[in-house]
Amino acid sequence: MAILLTGGTGKTSLGIAYLLKDAKIPFVIASRKGQEGVPPGMQGARFEWTDSSTLESALNYKFPGKEKISAVYLVPPKIADLETSMNALVDLAVKKGVKRFVLCTGSSTTQDGRGVGKVWQHFVNLKVDYTILLCTWFMENFLDWQHHASIRNEGKIYSACADGRIPFISASDIAAIAFRTLTDEKPHSGKTYRVLGPMLLTYDQIAAKISQATGRMVQHQNVSEEESAKRFQEFGMPDNVAKFLAKIEVDTANGDEERTGNDVERVIGRPGQTFDAWVEVHKTSWD
Repeated sequence: MAILLTGGTGKTSLGIAYLLKDAKIPFVIASRKGQEGVPPGMQGARFEWTDSSTLESALNYKFPGKEKISAVYLVPPKIADLETSMNALVDLAVKKGVKRFVLCTGSSTTQDGRGVGKVWQHFVNLKVDYTILLCTWFMENFLDWQHHASIRNEGKIYSACADGRIPFISASDIAAIAFRTLTDEKPHSGKTYRVLGPMLLTYDQIAAKISQATGRMVQHQNVSEEESAKRFQEFGMPDNVAKFLAKIEVDTANGDEERTGNDVERVIGRPGQTFDAWVEVHKTSWD
């Protein structure tokens, strides 16, 4: 067994890599920078979704123990026509004997829907062993470009989510469920798991929890859909992506992310991390 991880050193892929390393399961991280783009002690292969030669070389990675890639972890790239590039990798992987695919995507993805939904349908059409992870919003969003600077510099979290409730999940829990679906002897074939945190929280509640953990006042500032889109544009997002993200926030205000479930606990054997526990670990991140 050996596993190809797309998504570079992103939040979930790197978490899976550490779990695979601890379990002594061979893996290679697909990265634009190849070996230079991964942490010491890990294997990297140069990879560009739009360069078919790199897809093949990553799948042909030469492991010291001569293992062959048998499973692929897929994270949708931020490119136009992503389903064409992703399905090309899936087709090539199947030809090379890959037996298992795990797709990590957003909670609103539907089978045969646009974009990533077409990749899901492609799995079905090919009759391969696949698992879909429908992930809600990451707790780590509060450490990233979208919210980190405003929390640190202004004591503000900006969104158009109003009082919408979200079951925020930690990236480490997504990595844990992905690890199991990639490596369990009994495959999770054809399964769709909703990867949800254990608590439904509004942004006002998130702000209060960050305030309590850090000892600094943090407030949620609700904005309009147009204002939210403008903020995303200021972060460098293309107009269409910025408008899409702003619409997701408005949909969340209207209850689209208000879901509960125990798929995480059923697969990994424990509940997901609470936001309180997560923020306690990261409370100095906004200093």
